[in-house]
Amino acid sequence: MTAFIGFFGAVLGALVGGVATYLTTRYNLRLTLEHSYDQTLQSKRLERYQALFHISKCLPRYWSPMDETPSRQDLQQYIRSFHEWYFGEHGGGMFLTPAAKDLYIRLLNLLAETAFVGENGPDSAADHPLSETESRALRELASELRRQLAEDVGAANPPRLRWTRPGPQAPPPAIGS
Repeated sequence: MTAFIGFFGAVLGALVGGVATYLTTRYNLRLTLEHSYDQTLQSKRLERYQALFHISKCLPRYWSPMDETPSRQDLQQYIRSFHEWYFGEHGGGMFLTPAAKDLYIRLLNLLAETAFVGENGPDSAADHPLSETESRALRELASELRRQLAEDVGAANPPRLRWTRPGPQAPPPAIGS
């Protein structure tokens, strides 16, 4: 009987050890796969975000006194550039995080509203320059999108905790106002 209890204890110990090893190995493999996936996604996202960051230069934080404010026709070209990035060959749009996608869509909506305002009427606004309010709203939203892109890829003050965010951005200088 003592031998049977010893044998049973050894078999039970081996079973528990085997199950623990299996669960630990499975967990580690899953963690490794998730980490590999996250690294690949982050690498692809970085490439796409760099292209979007470059495209968004058409809407800087402020217009330089040497540059003229873009026309509504220019805004229509910007919409095409953003659209090409989103749906183009590299499919940048599918790599946007939910927060970045929200800002991106809001920016495109505002671009469209501003570019095509009153385009068909006799007193067409298509020839009128952007108002200060329209210009400021576009530039602020583009700046917020760039900030979100930098945050998503971990550049410029990467937060150590997921739920924290870097402090507010300094306002642009008051040039020619």
